Amino acid sequence: MSLGSIVVASVLLLPCALPFSYVDRDDVPEPPVAKVERSVNTYSVEGSVERIAAPKTTSAGSTLTIGSDVLFAYASAAVADAAQAALAAQLSQIPAGAPVTVEGHTDSRGGDAVNLPLSTARAESVAAVLRAGRPDLTVEVTGKGSSEPVASETDEQGMAKNRRVELSWTS
Repeated sequence: MSLGSIVVASVLLLPCALPFSYVDRDDVPEPPVAKVERSVNTYSVEGSVERIAAPKTTSAGSTLTIGSDVLFAYASAAVADAAQAALAAQLSQIPAGAPVTVEGHTDSRGGDAVNLPLSTARAESVAAVLRAGRPDLTVEVTGKGSSEPVASETDEQGMAKNRRVELSWTS
């Protein structure tokens, strides 16, 4: 066997020998709905206005944090109708003409290949609700994926806290 054959064989077999932490969702079957609902600690969007806490204000400005479980279904970036109404009810808290940053965040499941685009798409969906309800606002959108956790992900509650969209503005 020549050296070239060994190199080619090694390159072809190498991906099979390495462990990967991410599995492309196209390669695995969809989990049962009951398992998905348990894994994301879902909430009913009915009455979700009560689930959106008042903005936190500091000297730098205000931040309104909304749990993604309130706004979105699992692995979705479409804002639920009831969640749109809950979000629209919060818009009066933002000063007229304020620049608003909308940041999407995810938990660490799925890896960056899934989480970065998902967090950006979710932030864009919330920004669309903002733009429709408050065209006077200047909106900037960013997706952070799982890069800025606010809680340890040792349990479902911690993971749920990390799945969020944050709206920030200066007063």
